[in-house]
Amino acid sequence: MIADPATAPQRTDLPFLRHRSARRVARPAPTPAAASARPAPAASSSLDLSDAPPPIQIPSTTPTPRPTTSVHADHRLRAGGQQLLSLSRPTVTLTRVQSGVGQLEIEAVCSAAVGDLRLGAAYQLRDGTTSTVQYVGGNRFAPSSRRPIIFAGRDEYEHLRLDLRQVRELERLAVYAFSESRTELTWGGTLVVTTFGRARVELPLETLHAGRVAVLLSIYNVNGELVIRAEMETILDGDVREAARAYGYDRITWRDDRTPAG
Repeated sequence: MIADPATAPQRTDLPFLRHRSARRVARPAPTPAAASARPAPAASSSLDLSDAPPPIQIPSTTPTPRPTTSVHADHRLRAGGQQLLSLSRPTVTLTRVQSGVGQLEIEAVCSAAVGDLRLGAAYQLRDGTTSTVQYVGGNRFAPSSRRPIIFAGRDEYEHLRLDLRQVRELERLAVYAFSESRTELTWGGTLVVTTFGRARVELPLETLHAGRVAVLLSIYNVNGELVIRAEMETILDGDVREAARAYGYDRITWRDDRTPAG
């Protein structure tokens, strides 16, 4: 029977018990202060920018160039000069002197082979007055007054004359040609517009389609300057009345297909 363990004899048959008195010392866990005392990792000298934010895009202050647009340049008629109008180059602008001094003469320089060609004009004034003037059997005026703005007559050739002293009263006009006998005309010759200073605008007529009535040219008053435009259109169905209406002179009242009521 085992008595007091303190007085019990030493056991030699259990050698591992000789090391039980050795104590293992547990290594304490590092405190937060100690952890913070550790040296920070050295900054990398690498130039790797894979994690860097993208560069800031600064909008350009240079304006984007706009496409240029062509500006129409008026063809001007020099004093004493000559301008040939055609459908590919149909307009010419008179200077203020050519538009306001003396008179503008429009003459149909045609041979008898063309037929019984007569000239006329549908016109519109600034006050809204619209009508026609044409030479048939005698001189005609437009409007009927002591100082007509447009005069129709015949010397060697049929002609119209525009009094430029009153040009401010004119809005526009359209010059037409027609057969007095209502037969088909054989177009030929030239319509000649003569200005102050003897400058000339010429419009050949041989390219017109056959017919009894044709609108030859228009004249517009643009800020005191007259713009002449080639029209060259044969009216295939109708007479002077239809020609005037085709060019916007639709406020004219008519007695018949070529004579205004007023």
